[in-house]
Amino acid sequence: MVRFYTLQENRFQVHTLDKIEGKETLKDVLWVDLLQPTKEEIERVEAMFGVDVPDKFEREEIELSSRYWENNDTITINSYFFISFFFVKDAKGHYNESVGFVIKENTLFTIRDSELRTFDTVHKMVSQSQKEFASGYEIFMQIFDIRIDQDADLLEYASRESDEIRKKLLLESDVKSTETLKKIATLQEFTLKIRQGVFDKRRILTSMAKSSKPPQAIKEDLFIMMRDINSLVEFIAMNDSTLENLQNLFLAQTGIEQNKIIKLFTVANVVLMPPTLIASIYGMNFHFMPELGWTVGYPLSLGIMMLSGVIPLLYFKNRGWL
Repeated sequence: MVRFYTLQENRFQVHTLDKIEGKETLKDVLWVDLLQPTKEEIERVEAMFGVDVPDKFEREEIELSSRYWENNDTITINSYFFISFFFVKDAKGHYNESVGFVIKENTLFTIRDSELRTFDTVHKMVSQSQKEFASGYEIFMQIFDIRIDQDADLLEYASRESDEIRKKLLLESDVKSTETLKKIATLQEFTLKIRQGVFDKRRILTSMAKSSKPPQAIKEDLFIMMRDINSLVEFIAMNDSTLENLQNLFLAQTGIEQNKIIKLFTVANVVLMPPTLIASIYGMNFHFMPELGWTVGYPLSLGIMMLSGVIPLLYFKNRGWL
């Protein structure tokens, strides 16, 4: 699907590819959004505007030179947008969707393979004229600004979940080990993917701020956004440290519980060892064993076995081991 947003008489209008192709309104197009486009749709857009739209392979390249580059009249950007099954029902995990941006003169081109809440928000803003946009640069900045705010919300969510896990570890003694470890590992992966996207956006905005193509007003906004991203980087570092401490706390508590179990078995083994030894001796049934003929032999052996078991218990209790 391809949508064209044109600015005519200070109002935005939305057009489809078939309705806008060949019209003079192309000069008024500020934003071309390609969602899961076919190869034919991409070729038609490229022919109409004389622009190269990055394909899926180019968008997923991880080298810095593949994330941001310029030529004479365009800026091409590939940026990560985080998707999580915590908030997207159809998501199969936590992953970063690579979204392509091309800014040529006054027009922004975006290409993506997934529905993204960020773009839905900007579509509503543009369609309902909630904010005036004079260029493709301003739409690009709005997309990034909303995405940064959403990343901040995701990090706050991870922080709240980390606090809940900490409370359970400290206050509840029957925390299920498997579920807790899985939750910590999931939050670590969650934070890692967000960090990857935030660092990617910081590199892109830094490169864009050094470019001579964006207007001065856009550059001023870039520096503001970079300060916001730097604050997110600090928050990510703090959250990483929190999750690492939680993992260490969880492992320490697991070790303590295992030590308690081992200690219990050790005490039981020590307590039962003397009675077992006595029972083994009198269970040998040699013919010349004087005690076999005693009238009190049986109750005496039972008493000795009981006493030999009670004495270690009292000793361990006195030492505070029980």
